[in-house]
Parts: sequence; C-alpha cells; structure tokens
Amino acid sequence: MPLAGDAEAGTRVELGPLPGGHHGLSREEVAESQHERLIAATAELIAERGYGDVPITEIAKRASVANRVFYENFRSKEEAFLAAFDAIADHVSAVIAASAEPAADWPDGVVAALGAAIDFFDAEPKLARFCLVAPFTSTPKIAAHARDRAAAALPHLARGRDLHPGGAQLPTSTEDSLLGGVVSQLTRSLLAGVRPLAALLPDLIEFVLTPYLGPDEARRHAVEARSAA
Repeated sequence: MPLAGDAEAGTRVELGPLPGGHHGLSREEVAESQHERLIAATAELIAERGYGDVPITEIAKRASVANRVFYENFRSKEEAFLAAFDAIADHVSAVIAASAEPAADWPDGVVAALGAAIDFFDAEPKLARFCLVAPFTSTPKIAAHARDRAAAALPHLARGRDLHPGGAQLPTSTEDSLLGGVVSQLTRSLLAGVRPLAALLPDLIEFVLTPYLGPDEARRHAVEARSAA
C-alpha cells in the first residue's frame, strides 16, 4: 500500500516486501523498509477492519515481516497506530501548507486548505477512514492524540478574528467548534459512504468562514468553490 505521495512531485511510495536473495540493501535500509511496511500495514488493516479486530500477527503478515520484527519496531499495536497516524498527519499537513501558502489572503487560504485535505482523503479513502474514523473507535490515548494533532489548525483559524469587526468578542470555543464540526461532517460522510467528499466542500467553506466574514461573504466563497468544481 502506498502510505503517502510526495506533496510537490505527486509521486507515490510503494511499500511492498523486499525481493529475496541479494537485494543490495544495507542493514539500515532493510530496517527502514520493514518499519515503513509495518506502518503501512497498520494503517491499511485498521482502516479495513477496525482497531479491535486487527491482531499484531496480521499486521506483521501484511507487512511481510516476522512477528519479532514488529516488536523490534513497536511495543504494542497502540504504538504502531500512533506512528502510522503521525506519518499520515505529517504528510497531510505538508499538502495543506503547500496549497494554502500561495493564497492571496486568509479566506482563500482556508478554502485552499479545506480543498487540499478533502482531495487527499478522496484520493486515499482507506487513509481517510484511518485518520477520521479509527482513532475514535480505538483507545483513549489514540483519540486524545488525534484531537491534539487536529488542534494544530486552531491558530490558523483564529487569524480570521482579525477580519471580523467583533472578532475579539467571538466565543473562545469558536475555532474548536468549527474544527470539530468539519471533522464530524467528514467522519459521518465516510461512515455513510458519501463519495466524493469534495461535494461537501462548499458547505464546509460557508460553515467555517461565516463567523469571521459574515454569512453573505462566506456564501460568496462557497459559491465560487462550487462553480470551480
């Protein structure tokens, strides 16, 4: 399974088993390949079957490594999950940043960021389930970690307060509520089998921008996104 692509070149990294015999790789390169395959196998299997229904032996089998290799890399399935989640979250963050950075202003940056995240999840439905559904049906530690990673977006949303005449008076929970609403809508849509998620983009744009820009301006951005689709 390709765990992630390259944000700039659009390439995909295939994490299949190493060829038998003399493959010419150093011990360090073999260990790195095994680690990457375990991360990919963890994400793929848990996305397919859920956290509780995936034993470590199945992760090792999918990664084409021995069980002992799993334990040389991770102390538990929970630790493997967290490593896989962070690898994907780091990649998605880079994709979002690359899309939002060229934006002319903050609203356009928000639109670009939402679009980039949704495009990634549409292209990688298994990883979408792993990131948006699996953390909250696994362990409390994993769920808390997923919320902490998502919270990195809160300061970027809060920049919109500078555009609102009464921005300082917006409730302190505004950004948390907006982010939670976006994640909740995407999660419900995944569970309901709604595809593509890109169909949700205009509504999510309007939802996120309204507290800062007002309903009319937020709707204008949503309509532009719908027209560009």
